[in-house]
Amino acid sequence: MKYYVYTLGCKFNQYESAKIAAEFQKMGYTGGTANEADVVVINSCAVTKEAARKSLQMARHFKRINEKAKIIFTGCAVYDKRDIKDFDLVIGNGEKIKINDFVDKKGTFVDFSYHLKDDLNYTVEKIPNHTRAFLSVENGCNWSCAYCAIPHFRGTRIRSKQLDVVVKEATKMVENGVKEIVVTGINIALYNDGGNDLYTLLNALIGIDGDFRIRIGSIDPVSLLKLVKIFENPKLCPHAHLSVQSGSDEVLKRMKRRYTSRDVIECVNTLRKINPFFAFSVDVIAGFPQESEKEFGETYELLKELEVSRIHAFPFSRRSHTLADSMEGQVSTLVKKERTNRLRELGKMLENSFAEKTKTIEKTVLIEKVEDGVAEGLDEYYVRRFFKYEGKEGIFVKMGGKVVSDESLH
Repeated sequence: MKYYVYTLGCKFNQYESAKIAAEFQKMGYTGGTANEADVVVINSCAVTKEAARKSLQMARHFKRINEKAKIIFTGCAVYDKRDIKDFDLVIGNGEKIKINDFVDKKGTFVDFSYHLKDDLNYTVEKIPNHTRAFLSVENGCNWSCAYCAIPHFRGTRIRSKQLDVVVKEATKMVENGVKEIVVTGINIALYNDGGNDLYTLLNALIGIDGDFRIRIGSIDPVSLLKLVKIFENPKLCPHAHLSVQSGSDEVLKRMKRRYTSRDVIECVNTLRKINPFFAFSVDVIAGFPQESEKEFGETYELLKELEVSRIHAFPFSRRSHTLADSMEGQVSTLVKKERTNRLRELGKMLENSFAEKTKTIEKTVLIEKVEDGVAEGLDEYYVRRFFKYEGKEGIFVKMGGKVVSDESLH
């Protein structure tokens, strides 16, 4: 029997997909393609309407190309679309990590209050076929940002994985050849295991023996400022995925975010004192209700001024169960699209500029793929590099303008 898991959305979803794959392997299944699998699992996303639409579209696509397969639909879109009946099995976020209990069933099994019982006590030893692994340490969010439906999908009760479990899980990952651990969660800033916060957790991970590096997932600027000192340790990548959302203080207020544009500036400037090339990829929402051209311009100019390394720009998406859904002054689809495109064009320019700026400094690239004498991999600044190379995959390579050393040569 063969399985195939297709994942949409966040790093937490990818982590849970690795757990799903591990459960299938325990049951004696082997991985296969979507065309040949006996069971196809779609781990969906619903952070925007487009994400939910695409999730359903992909599930129907797999159903068409593999009529014999059992189609299992799971993830956040299950909570967004409660009448899903097109597939053999529909299960919720609580059920999917126990997929072995449901794989032989048909119908819909969704506990909408699963987060009240969830204790985040499961682990993953490795992301299949990857030397980079996501390590989820926290689930749930109670910040109630005006645009966000994630608390509805994941719950407002904060669940933090026990610190000793996190360390054991990470240690096992390193033993299994993982070279980069990405610490993630629904809101990692809320991690708290009996007083052990995110700083304590990262410090514990640094203490693990082995040749690996640590990267943190999405985080807000105020919470990142509390972690500044730990980035002096070379095991921490000089890169953060910063949840900015807007560069306008008025928009941030309407979004009910817990920081200002000055906090973003302080965060960037402080970390660039540790490393002048510290990289920031950012999330930004274009066209939040009542956003004026002036407010949008403040966002555009802030990101340009800070020379962020990558921009993930999204048009505002109305989600039920959120305050922003009923706000007056909804921005037209045309304007949202135009502003999103402007941010994406800026993002391309800044990404190219950052890659060029860091071209000649020494970097460490994790080789993910080697094909026809060309290596591909991410460096510590989260820049994808390509260069001539004949060595092994899954190792670190030091490079400046060219490869300068390779651990496979030692």
